[in-house]
Amino acid sequence: MALVRHIEERLAQVAGAGESICVGLSGGLDSVVLLDLIHGAGLSPARLTAVHVHHGLSPNADSWADFCRETCARLGISLDVERVHVDRDADEGLEAAARAARYAVYAARREDFVALAHHRDDQAETVLLQLLRGSGMKGVSAMPELRPLEGSRVRLFRPFLGMARSELKAYAEGKGLAWIEDESNESRMHDRNFLRHDIAPLLDARLPRWREAVARFARHAAAADGLLEALARNDGLPPNAGEALVANLNLSGERRANVLRAFLALNGAPMPSQARLAEMSSQLFAARPDADVRVEHEGLTLVRYRDRVRIERLQAARAAWERPWNGELEVDLAEHGEVRFDRVSGEGLEAARSAEPGWRFGGRSGGERLRTDPRRPTRTLKNLLQEHAVPPWERERMPLLFHGERLVWAPEIGIEADYACPPGEPGLRPTWVRRA
Repeated sequence: MALVRHIEERLAQVAGAGESICVGLSGGLDSVVLLDLIHGAGLSPARLTAVHVHHGLSPNADSWADFCRETCARLGISLDVERVHVDRDADEGLEAAARAARYAVYAARREDFVALAHHRDDQAETVLLQLLRGSGMKGVSAMPELRPLEGSRVRLFRPFLGMARSELKAYAEGKGLAWIEDESNESRMHDRNFLRHDIAPLLDARLPRWREAVARFARHAAAADGLLEALARNDGLPPNAGEALVANLNLSGERRANVLRAFLALNGAPMPSQARLAEMSSQLFAARPDADVRVEHEGLTLVRYRDRVRIERLQAARAAWERPWNGELEVDLAEHGEVRFDRVSGEGLEAARSAEPGWRFGGRSGGERLRTDPRRPTRTLKNLLQEHAVPPWERERMPLLFHGERLVWAPEIGIEADYACPPGEPGLRPTWVRRA
């Protein structure tokens, strides 16, 4: 059968030898067919498992879990039933809250892939809903067949995106498979169900191939979105979340908006409206090159210093902190990173002084002063940080080394001259290792 060949081909192309797959099993027709097909492809019990997410939203939820247990037991497949709590009054809506809980379960799986049974009909509905919500190119690209789950080693695998639900139903009926029906799928209160039951039949009558056309549009949109992301990389988008965006002040308004949108998406930040995005990009890109710019947005701050933009999460004023130093060569400072000392000669901190009591690491509290050159006067740390172009986000988390109340070392700046290692003497050269 076409479905059997399709699954075998997709598994051969996507999953390598020895890689494991967990099927997201709701108990509905689509996921039951997916489980049966992947099981029929001959994967060993060590490579094929299943997970059922028990949302607890339906009075039938326990019986659905029992059905999944029976189905997997009959096939000899290991099943985990994961109970989650879903807030019925969540701001993002019940469907979105349930989806977030479900995907958190998937992200915690030990397998290489989580296989989901979304098909071409689901894809077409998703594209239409995203269009009606005014989503950008990434939104109307809808669901890819394969993508990594953010913050996890797991990859989502959707092998049915090119298949119609009618094909899945024909397979299930031909094999005599049993499945459950979720009563919530009949409720018109959810946008997707309204589209499926009230709008789709009208389109079917007038344009019977509309799902194929919409799914094809999604593929075109995904290709266009890939080009826009490549352009954003060329325009200063960093490769990883947590890194700074290069603010190219010579970009056009459209390219500024594109790279800023990609930067927000990369860091999992809420997407602003089109008008708000234009306002933010104007502030971050159009200010004079030496301006310090801070833009507040949905619980975070975008900070531009010189030609770099970084995202800071809004939080209460940082509490004072300190950590004693007793001469160890590696010091873990939690969110402030790590400081490592290399044994050297004639440079760094005079090693003998590390045996004296009263050493500690801490953060800035204001008024610190440092003299790194014995021929020059003591200067404020604030002025030194500005002179060395240390970005504001680095200053906040930078660990400082004190002896008593005296500042001895600041990363990027240097060592207090009175503590510097004399020529030929044993020294300790400190290095700050940042954490993302």
